[in-house]
Amino acid sequence: MLSEKMQAALNTQINKEIYSAYLYLSMAAHCESISLKGFASWMTIQVQEELSHAQKFLIIFSNEEEKSAFSRSMDRRRNGTLPWPSLNMCMSMSSW
Repeated sequence: MLSEKMQAALNTQINKEIYSAYLYLSMAAHCESISLKGFASWMTIQVQEELSHAQKFLIIFSNEEEKSAFSRSMDRRRNGTLPWPSLNMCMSMSSW
């Protein structure tokens, strides 16, 4: 049986993994739209990696017969700036 503290920590981590996948998918779509196919491909691979991390944590819950709950507490906007610096990097390279 997982303690409440451990369940909360795992839920937080699952949320972060899925949010990271979302960010990589967003960056992949942007790179694809400006014909940076290599970057788009790499970012798409990262999406799968992040989702596989989340799935591994979900397996812990199922093995322990616990229920997971995805939190919605992640703030996706930070002062009107892009929350992922690599997208800024990709955008700056589009003029090369």
